[in-house]
Amino acid sequence: MNREERNYLDEENFSEALSRFKRSLVSGRKSYFDVSEFEGIVESLLDEGDINASEIAARQGMQIHPGAVPLQLKYAQVLLSKGKYQNALKYLGLAEQLEPGNPDVFLIKGSACLMLGDNYEADKSFRNAIKNAGGEKDDILYHVGSSYVQSGEIKKAIGYFEQSLQVNPENEMALYDLGFFSDQEGEYQKSIDYYNRYLDIDPFNFSIWFNLGVSYNKSGNFEKAVEAYEFALALNDEFDQSLFNIGNAYANAGKYREAISKYIEYLELEPENDDAWCYIGECYLNLDEHAKAESYYQKAIKLNKENDAAWFGVGLIMWLEKKWEESIVFIKKALKIDDSNSEYWVTLAKVYNDYNSPKKAESALKKAAELESDNTEIWLTWVEVFLKEGNQENALKVLKSGIKKNDDPLLKYRMVSLLLENKREKEAVKMLKTAMEQDFMQINYLFDVYPKAIKNANLQKAVDDFKAKNNL
Repeated sequence: MNREERNYLDEENFSEALSRFKRSLVSGRKSYFDVSEFEGIVESLLDEGDINASEIAARQGMQIHPGAVPLQLKYAQVLLSKGKYQNALKYLGLAEQLEPGNPDVFLIKGSACLMLGDNYEADKSFRNAIKNAGGEKDDILYHVGSSYVQSGEIKKAIGYFEQSLQVNPENEMALYDLGFFSDQEGEYQKSIDYYNRYLDIDPFNFSIWFNLGVSYNKSGNFEKAVEAYEFALALNDEFDQSLFNIGNAYANAGKYREAISKYIEYLELEPENDDAWCYIGECYLNLDEHAKAESYYQKAIKLNKENDAAWFGVGLIMWLEKKWEESIVFIKKALKIDDSNSEYWVTLAKVYNDYNSPKKAESALKKAAELESDNTEIWLTWVEVFLKEGNQENALKVLKSGIKKNDDPLLKYRMVSLLLENKREKEAVKMLKTAMEQDFMQINYLFDVYPKAIKNANLQKAVDDFKAKNNL
């Protein structure tokens, strides 16, 4: 914070002051530094993560310059970094008495109150910081937002970053954080907009191009993601992660050959990256080239026996080749590494079902449902397990349970098909109306799983009435 206040010190002189302080720590002999030098030393040591040395510097500074508010503020910052919030407030109280209009006092005080859970006092202090900000209002608003980031209140932080940007549309720090946290909140288009605004100011920042690529990738715009990653790589050809992410974007777009090419290019630079070998295996699996896929998965496993995705990938290949026992072995190896992955459990259940082991399939599905009850595939797979046994009653029961925990209309349409099969037409029509109100476009799923439904007169009437009512 306030690094611009040290402008009179050129970089060489400041580096010399920092080096001299570090030497004094080793020798045990204290050296004299003026207030601005001590400020810079404390801040640099905090940036380096050396909190103990920064505390020593702040204490020495206050001993030599007892009335210097900037050093009291720096010491308060050190105490905040050490989690000593009440002690920080003590020094901030002294600083406030000396400089009651200093926005930095209120800014740090607000951060301390926030960490103590006193939101009322924090808001009050932040308002005072903004009120006294003068020409630094955008900077103060930005730092208030940063305080809320530290306390985990991201939405509130975003609000302050946006206010900072309103005051200064070219505040690069605010643009960066808005881009980053919008991405984290799943607001990918907003993230893209903020990163692009940043690049309008500084088009040669490779890390922003890379982050922009990440947001494009998450939003499903894979072509733009590749373009952004390529810009990042052009600006910094040593940033290998760009190559890796270009491969990811191509794979997500279904361009598996292009993805493989990029992963291989990346592996020429980072041959020990087991994830890249694994992802090539996944690409070959999607291309139905099982032998090549397995060889790359095995290479990933050789590099890292804890790569659960690679074990799982081999398990998938075995399943597709109807090698049930081998598939179960490999999927269980993946689960031994990560037993919280519901996809692994669901797939294991499918393999057990194909291997005519319904009880084991049910057991795997119970575990999957415990982990991720809103995963529609779990409930639909469970239905198939019971139907394969000819147990329609249990299929209906498990689907009812699924609908209570998961509001996906697909489950309701599947319920319609089961009710029709069990000659429970009234209930089927009632459930159909609920499903159509929720998402009419998914009705084709009903006709896919139960083609006879299209010939049911009462069902067809319900569909026609719904279309007429909604002008469809």
